[in-house]
Amino acid sequence: MTAPPDSPAGIPGGVVPAGPDGPLLLGSAELDLVGEAARWAPSIHNSQPWRLRRLADGLGILDDISRSVPVIDPSGRDRTISCGAALYNASIALRSLGYATHSTLMPDPAEPGLIGTVHVVGRTRPADHDLLLHRMIPLRHTHRRVYRSHLVAEEDLLDLRQAVAAEGARLSVAEPSARRRLAQLLRTAVHAQAEDPELREEVERWVRRGGQPGILVDGIPSSALGTSPFPVDSLVHGGTRGVPAAEEVEAELASSTVLVVSTREDTRLDWVITGLALERLLLTATAKGLVATFAEQALQDPSVRPEVAEVLGIWGHPQVLLRVGRPLVDAPVTPRRPLAELFE
Repeated sequence: MTAPPDSPAGIPGGVVPAGPDGPLLLGSAELDLVGEAARWAPSIHNSQPWRLRRLADGLGILDDISRSVPVIDPSGRDRTISCGAALYNASIALRSLGYATHSTLMPDPAEPGLIGTVHVVGRTRPADHDLLLHRMIPLRHTHRRVYRSHLVAEEDLLDLRQAVAAEGARLSVAEPSARRRLAQLLRTAVHAQAEDPELREEVERWVRRGGQPGILVDGIPSSALGTSPFPVDSLVHGGTRGVPAAEEVEAELASSTVLVVSTREDTRLDWVITGLALERLLLTATAKGLVATFAEQALQDPSVRPEVAEVLGIWGHPQVLLRVGRPLVDAPVTPRRPLAELFE
C-alpha cells in the first residue's frame, strides 16, 4: 500500500521536487539522525522489535521477529504496531530536515517483514508542527505512575482525534458507563494473565530488576515500573501485589481519560496504520504536557477484545487502549539499543 505523501501542505514556496537526475540522496549523518528518531518509538515491553534498512533516499523499517513476545502477542499485532510507530518517527525526522516525504506501507509482498519505507521526494521548508513533534520524540515515554490530573481539555482531545484520523485510524473516548464495564473486562483479562505462568515468565524476561541504568539497552527497568499496583502500573509482573478488586480498577478508570485507537479492519496493514496513528497521538500529547500509559490486557486476550469494541460502541477493531493525563511525578525514559545494532 502506498500512503499519501507526508509532505505538509500550504508551505510557502511549496515542495521542490527531485531533479531529473533521479531521487535525492541522503548522507550517512542524515540517515543516522532518522534512525535515531526511529529507535525511540514505543514498543511492547520495550522490546524494540525492528531493524533499520538504509536506502539511498530514505529508510526502511523491518519486523525483527527474534525480539517477539510470542506468549502475550502470538499474532505479532503489538510487534507490528511498534514497527509502525518507528516508521512514523522516521518520517517526522526527515520532514524536520527539510524533506518532503512519501511513505509506503508493506511495500513488497515478497518480503513481508518489510513493514514500511519512507522516501524523500523533494525539499521543503519544515512545518512548525513537524519540528515540534520531532522535538517530542526523546521526551515521550510511557508513564506508569500516578497522575496529577486525568482530565484532558476538549480542545486537546480534538487535536488527539485529528492526529489519529490523519493516519487513517479512529480515536474514541470511553464514556463513564463504558468505563465501568471496561473495568470488568480489564480485570478479567488481568486475572487470566496473572494465572498464566508461561505469560508471567515471558513478562519477567523483559523486566530488568537491579540492572545498571547505563548498561541496560532494552526491556523495562525496575525504576520505570509503577509505584502503585495495577492499573496504575500497567504491567502484570512479578511485583504485582495480586489482582486488584473490580472496584479498584473501576475507580482508577473512572478518574481517567480512557482512549481507544481503532481501525476498520484487522490486517497487518491496519496494525501498521495503528502504529503510525499511535505515535502521532503520543507525540501530540507530549507536546501538550500529557502522559500516557497502556491498558492492553483486554486487547491482548482474543476472547475479550470483541467485547471491548461492543462496550465502547466503536466500529471496527480496537487496537490500542490507553489512559491519558497529567503526571504527578516524573518517570524515567526506558533505555534503547545502540543505533549501530539496528541497521542491517
